[in-house]
Amino acid sequence: MTYEVLIIIVALNALATVSLWRKVASKSSRGPQLNKKAADALWRGEPVKPKHDPPNFAKSQWSFMADDVHRQFFDDFRKFADVANWWFADEYNASRFRLQDLPDETLSLNVRHDDGPSFGRSFSIYYNQTRVGRLEISPGHGYTTANPEVYTSLEIDFGARFLGFDELSDFLHAVAFHVTTGVADQSDYQSARLSIQSALTKTLWDNYRVSQYDNPDDEQWGELNVSFNGTADFFKRRRDAPARPQ
Repeated sequence: MTYEVLIIIVALNALATVSLWRKVASKSSRGPQLNKKAADALWRGEPVKPKHDPPNFAKSQWSFMADDVHRQFFDDFRKFADVANWWFADEYNASRFRLQDLPDETLSLNVRHDDGPSFGRSFSIYYNQTRVGRLEISPGHGYTTANPEVYTSLEIDFGARFLGFDELSDFLHAVAFHVTTGVADQSDYQSARLSIQSALTKTLWDNYRVSQYDNPDDEQWGELNVSFNGTADFFKRRRDAPARPQ
């Protein structure tokens, strides 16, 4: 598939997703409701000031099962939330999303524990003052500092329907930037973009469609799940950039 064909596919998917998003937003049927306190925290609050609680991997009960690759990954990605938040808070981006380190050293999204725990870094996703989801990153096969291949899983589990399409899409693409090469014509970033469009479309369709199993009293808040893998060169470049002026 050529780069030009891929751009056309992504553009068509985006147009279809925007159209469906607008239809969902204008549905006459009863949608989920927020009380005033929750609405103020989500829509009218200031972006949260993250209070990081990173894992202490060396003292983890599972540390005896980890290898040098995991230890190197945890060290390399210790500043991931700060680097990503730098991007979100930039005047040009002005995103209201933020990431906050979680103390978990094992993964919970899209993993099986048949062979024991899967190791990786976890982050709460905030929109203004409201926690809206979870992000997990783990080292890929053959991970090294020079070649930081990682797997990423992201879940929006608090009302994707409450978030604007452009804001949510920009946030997902910003995460994809940081866990891939971040280069438009590289396959890992191309694949991430397609995964994002697919996830957005699925979320909208699941909330818009009418099913024989629907309960009219159920409130569809909108969950979004997306996963991708790539080489986190973009994050590495930003992490190693000269210190920002205060």
